[in-house]
Amino acid sequence: MKIFGLVVESYGKYVKVKTSDGEYIIKSGKKAPKEGAKIELKDFGVGDYVAKVLAKKPYNFRELPSVRFVQVAEELVEGLDFSSKERLIVAIALFLEEISKRREIDRSILQRLKRALRKLQTADAAQQSMEKKESDSDRQELENFLNYLNILSGKYGLIINEGIVFLDRETGTFEVFLKDNRIYGVTQQNSLSSSVTLYFEKIPENVTELEKRLRNNFNVVSIKLEAMRDGTYV
Repeated sequence: MKIFGLVVESYGKYVKVKTSDGEYIIKSGKKAPKEGAKIELKDFGVGDYVAKVLAKKPYNFRELPSVRFVQVAEELVEGLDFSSKERLIVAIALFLEEISKRREIDRSILQRLKRALRKLQTADAAQQSMEKKESDSDRQELENFLNYLNILSGKYGLIINEGIVFLDRETGTFEVFLKDNRIYGVTQQNSLSSSVTLYFEKIPENVTELEKRLRNNFNVVSIKLEAMRDGTYV
């Protein structure tokens, strides 16, 4: 790969670049180039600016968030262990950006969202014991907060339970981020039937049980290993 691009947004370590074949979000430890700068993207040789590609439009996502929200999302998941973590960061950034169209993303929102994410992965047994003592009112307050964010988040949704589920309400797709796996799901529904197709990074041991549960809600359930061809799941 060797293409030239124009920096359309720059914030912290992140840069959004527009090229002839789409847009990229890239990250580098070096000082980011300014908006309007022309840079060369290549996956071979050496250069003055070495960066890692986090996401690409249209292949990874149908749209990319402002890199300002990517920086915020990275801080929210810092220290957490998830499969496809970089993709998760971009997904959370899309969720936050959609909320920002309806209200300010202030420190209080970020602190409470970070608290919800931290509950997914407990550091040790002592912390687990403390969380069991948490009052029902505290748990309900956190649940109400997440419901509130999902009302504001428009075309995207974020469910935090045993994993993190990112919803694209417009396309009927979703992604489940787990510690050691990622699931991409496509739902289709009409007046006669409904179906769901799940693409796994690796097939879990309990996949048969999962398939049975899904058949309670969908007429057709398909389970596949994830594969990409020209940006399309196959």
